[in-house]
Amino acid sequence: MIFGEDYSRIYDLIYSDKDYKKECDFIEEIFSKHGVKPKSILDVGCGTGNHAIILATRGYEVIGVDRSVHMINVAKAKADRLGVKAKFICGNLQDIKFEKKFDSVISMFAVMSYQLTNQDVSSFCRFVKENLIENGIFISDFWYGPAVLLEKPQNRIKRICYDAGEIIRISESSLDIENQTVAVNITILEISQNRIANLFSERHIVRYFFPQEIRYFLETARFSRIYLYPFLDTNRNISEKDWNVTVVAIS
Repeated sequence: MIFGEDYSRIYDLIYSDKDYKKECDFIEEIFSKHGVKPKSILDVGCGTGNHAIILATRGYEVIGVDRSVHMINVAKAKADRLGVKAKFICGNLQDIKFEKKFDSVISMFAVMSYQLTNQDVSSFCRFVKENLIENGIFISDFWYGPAVLLEKPQNRIKRICYDAGEIIRISESSLDIENQTVAVNITILEISQNRIANLFSERHIVRYFFPQEIRYFLETARFSRIYLYPFLDTNRNISEKDWNVTVVAIS
């Protein structure tokens, strides 16, 4: 299981240095660049709701969905605490039905890369298309194959200090070229009063994609226009050094 109870509980601490506001600015920049003014947004793979909550405070009607009940519980509690009117739903995409379609669908922080098989990716793209209005806009980011193969995944250690102690995250990665995936074994140590208070691990398998591959899946799902940008930058072309790439598709 990934994004379990322990990981979800400390997820926002682990990514406290992630600039969600800047990412939401980027989403709105894409809206403007493509001449759309969405009112409703579906956030697929919303996690603990950081994008959804910020966008809701900016006046959008936002629904977030995620298959991890623990991440959804954190998102709901956070929205309630902040008084933000964003709705969060737990469930698998094939089981979720909405009463109306959305002006925009977003799927941030490489959620698309968690779709490991071709069938998973196709189903994901069809779900997005089925829930978008005509000329609706889809925005997602993914791991970019040329950069993954050029730079190769590295083992990393991240330390997060906070009031109750310290969190140490150890990420050990292995590359599977045939399946276009990277397996990331994550070990978390929670330190309190100079002792290990909790120790757990998760194994995340992430797929990387190539441009024509992404276009094929979205074209097969009947998207009409598809654009690729470096993550957080719409003003230059993607390069082999861009680990994260953003895809924009118009339904």
